[in-house]
Amino acid sequence: MVGRAIVGQEQVIDGLFIAVLAGGHVLLEGVPGTAKTLMARAMAATLDARFTRVQFTPDLLPSDIVGTNVYRADRGTFEFRRGPIFTDTLLADEINRAPAKTQAALLEAMEERQVTSDGERMPLGDRFFVVATQNPVEYEGTYPLPEAQLDRFLFKIEVPVPGSATEVAMLRRFDIGFDPHDLARAGITPVVDARALEDVRAEAGGVRVGDEVLGYIAAIVSATRVSPDLSLGAGPRGSIALLLGAKVMAAIQGRDYAVPDDVKEICVPALRHRMVRRPEAEIQGVSEVAAVQRALGRVPVPR
Repeated sequence: MVGRAIVGQEQVIDGLFIAVLAGGHVLLEGVPGTAKTLMARAMAATLDARFTRVQFTPDLLPSDIVGTNVYRADRGTFEFRRGPIFTDTLLADEINRAPAKTQAALLEAMEERQVTSDGERMPLGDRFFVVATQNPVEYEGTYPLPEAQLDRFLFKIEVPVPGSATEVAMLRRFDIGFDPHDLARAGITPVVDARALEDVRAEAGGVRVGDEVLGYIAAIVSATRVSPDLSLGAGPRGSIALLLGAKVMAAIQGRDYAVPDDVKEICVPALRHRMVRRPEAEIQGVSEVAAVQRALGRVPVPR
């Protein structure tokens, strides 16, 4: 599903929903025009969730995202004006165009689902979900995401340029009047409300994970830490991502127990962004996907 090195748009949607059910966030990487924003909007629409898009730019400030206290002269008091982060689905478009200070404004929100302003904590809710995008081929005027922030994303998913057949189908849709700005007219309507989402998450959370699968997860992550391709392997959040993703994969397939194949299926999107490749590996053309797959191949699958 989402475990292959290159996935299609349908598999990207699958990855987004797996992350939502697991309670994590997603980083989408793809060139412009590959429907990253449209997929995020469509997913929010099917979940009946509030959707907010923020275009990240070099002059964007943390207060532009979180909000700020404004003095009300008529009341003689300060009033907190909430920023766009107070939503259900936040699209952080071209997140790597903002400086580190602004990128860091998302750290507390992504990890704790809350923001703090002037010592006051304000919850964002259990449905809070970040979809960040970045362009993999344009680096001028960008600020690479630090490892600490990348580690907050449950998945990093590659969004490929569509193949010829898919592009023809897309053109046919536009030819007969498809409007990406009117999702309701395109037939995209809510199918899951907040209560139903809570129930599905609870069902996935109840999936049993045996000791052999837990050991398999730990062995995979350990293999990245001793890989000759990597100077830094995945940390504990990588193990947790594999666990949560595997439980959701099992629930989707109607099982109340996880198997090693559930783990293998989500290894690439769950681990690819949590590692640092050695310079010699990069020179040899070892991609982050290949590094994950090579580490995975060194771990025997439990029977």
